[in-house]
Amino acid sequence: MFENFSSWFWNDRFWLPVGVSFKDLEDRPGYHYAKPSDLYLMPVYALGILVMRSVFEHVVSNPLASMMGVYDVKRTIAEPNLRLEKFYKSSKHPTEKVVEGIAKQMDMSIREVERWFRRRRNMDRPQLRKKFAEASWRCFFYLVAFTLGMVTLVQAPWFWDNLACWVDYPRQTMWDSVYYYYMLEGGFYISLLFSIMRDVKRKDFTEQLIHHMATIFLILFSYVANFVRVGSLVMAIHDVSDIILEGAKCFVYAKKSAVADNLFTLFAIVFIISRLIVYPYSVIHTTWVKSMWLFRPYPGYYFLNALLMILQLLHIFWAAIIIRMAVRMLVVGKVEKDARSDVEEASTGDESKHQKQNGNS
Repeated sequence: MFENFSSWFWNDRFWLPVGVSFKDLEDRPGYHYAKPSDLYLMPVYALGILVMRSVFEHVVSNPLASMMGVYDVKRTIAEPNLRLEKFYKSSKHPTEKVVEGIAKQMDMSIREVERWFRRRRNMDRPQLRKKFAEASWRCFFYLVAFTLGMVTLVQAPWFWDNLACWVDYPRQTMWDSVYYYYMLEGGFYISLLFSIMRDVKRKDFTEQLIHHMATIFLILFSYVANFVRVGSLVMAIHDVSDIILEGAKCFVYAKKSAVADNLFTLFAIVFIISRLIVYPYSVIHTTWVKSMWLFRPYPGYYFLNALLMILQLLHIFWAAIIIRMAVRMLVVGKVEKDARSDVEEASTGDESKHQKQNGNS
């Protein structure tokens, strides 16, 4: 049964153009091709990246956060209450009518119930230093990956003429630098799947998860089918704007709004140019149109383009958010808080007085 599944899954007609088989892509002197077996090492790279992240957060992120004045907010803990906890599990943001009903059942005032829910929600929110550690790590990784990618790509003919992505395809030898670039990027996105539940959860969590999965599938599939040339372009195009975004977040958490606003403006410009102009022209047009100048369509060709289009739809979704923030910036004169962020709820009334008294004591 396993042999039947294996032969069906690794069918040459799906993965490679007509007339080409995996046997044609066996290594020979002077030629090294991408092999599916290489991908077994990618989870190992992911684990190594997770270890690097842990070290980076302790050795670099925490001291850097202190230098930039990023400190956690002192929170008032919600008093343990099993009955209110039960309500909280069913709805973290109860309506006014529900709050009134809970207050009557619990023999509490409406204000006491609202305060308890507010404090309880804040307990679930990540602190600033955790957000800073995550953003600084991603900024560092994207910078390293983008640097490696550009050092490789400036020497590559397909960087200057994307038609070279398809010359002699799929009999294209694998560069060592492209191999490590793939392992690094693939390991990073797999590591995000390992850590996604403990990372800061934003309102576009589902879109982020879809993006991570599509990126991983794209990396794996493009490697096996030897689409590594176009794949390397995709990775570089994505990394360049992410460096700026994560850097801007660090300055937001440090409350350095002037620097953050400038970086967000730069990010918006780079994102729109790289993902709504360069990506469709240099990647999608290349894979949909130029590739057909050199070989006929086949199932793997359609699958690759489907993955690339999923990424493009996500680019449009995020571009809409960015443009809305940019318009808001023009109106109020500063960058609006990230609509995806889970923002700390401010204390009000007697709770503020209580926190001040605690701070003075």
